[in-house]
Amino acid sequence: MKIFFPVLNWGLGHASRSLPLIRTYLAHGHEVVCASDGEALTMLRKELPDQMVLQLPGYDILYESRFMPVNMLKHAPGMLKTIKTEHELTKAIVAHHHIDCIISDNRYGCYHSGIPSALITHQLQVFTGQRLMDMYIRRQIRSWYKKFNEIWIPDHGAHGNITGDLTGIDTAPVPKYYLGVISELTSLPSVGKYKAVAVISGPEPQRSNFEQLVTSQLSSLEGQFAIVRGKPDAAEDIDRAGNLTIFPYLTRAALSLILSQTQIVIARSGYTTLMDLAKTGHKAILCPTPGQYEQIYLADRLANLGQCVYTRQENLNLRNAMQEVEKVKTIGYVSELEKDLFIERLYSLTGHQEKEQAYKVAI
Repeated sequence: MKIFFPVLNWGLGHASRSLPLIRTYLAHGHEVVCASDGEALTMLRKELPDQMVLQLPGYDILYESRFMPVNMLKHAPGMLKTIKTEHELTKAIVAHHHIDCIISDNRYGCYHSGIPSALITHQLQVFTGQRLMDMYIRRQIRSWYKKFNEIWIPDHGAHGNITGDLTGIDTAPVPKYYLGVISELTSLPSVGKYKAVAVISGPEPQRSNFEQLVTSQLSSLEGQFAIVRGKPDAAEDIDRAGNLTIFPYLTRAALSLILSQTQIVIARSGYTTLMDLAKTGHKAILCPTPGQYEQIYLADRLANLGQCVYTRQENLNLRNAMQEVEKVKTIGYVSELEKDLFIERLYSLTGHQEKEQAYKVAI
């Protein structure tokens, strides 16, 4: 089977969570044509050096304002244009590469009326802080996901999951399925070389603002710390400054190795980061991207469950947070990667149940 797998470039989270599915399908003998833009494109090409990774137009979202409605209104025309463009490109890619199905990670224009398609998303509802805008955006999202045959949610369906209200709505007539927590990280928390590891991610300019703030505060604390900048386009050199070891970028395997040398992670509350932490069991200090209400909702929800230390960027005090984090529990569920479920969903989507049984016998 030949799969087209486009991935949203909004930080590195969508590419990170898509990699386990892509690798599973490759391991089962399928062909996968990936696509993205920007840093996610670079990451996919580094992680999948032998695979075809095409370039799609970028959404080019910048969080210039801390007031989310301003950002949404400013970028809405460009987003709609990009969705239309990527849909036309998808039709050309399907025809040229003889694609059998599409699995799209949050790229709403990457569907095709002639072949089955699934949308991977954890954002069935969007929070902006403005009720009327929320209603409008949710209606728009519904019009987009109705173009797909299925919705795949990277989370557990049980009460107390990570996404909460973000995914807890009825999507009929489009069925939704939960894939479980998706993360390739294999590390376990331990008392190791680093007192904490800071993982920097997200769109500019807030990504750089967060990096500067974390670097400044950690450099004044006792102990050794690591900072992972999440910049796959940056030079490969590791920088050491005082008590800080700064990595420009780490593959998923290398990040697992670094995280095995600490018990504490400092990060944004981006959804893929939360899945990683749920998988590894590290304690978390979460600082949402200013103006990104989804991250604020998730961090606040987990803090109320006693599963993280939550602080807004303008109030970030890592000296205090490092003391508070000792008292919290870990995030959500710790579970194995459900690779069999990835295959089952693929064959259910494409109507290849008989092939599914053949693969189960083979493995």
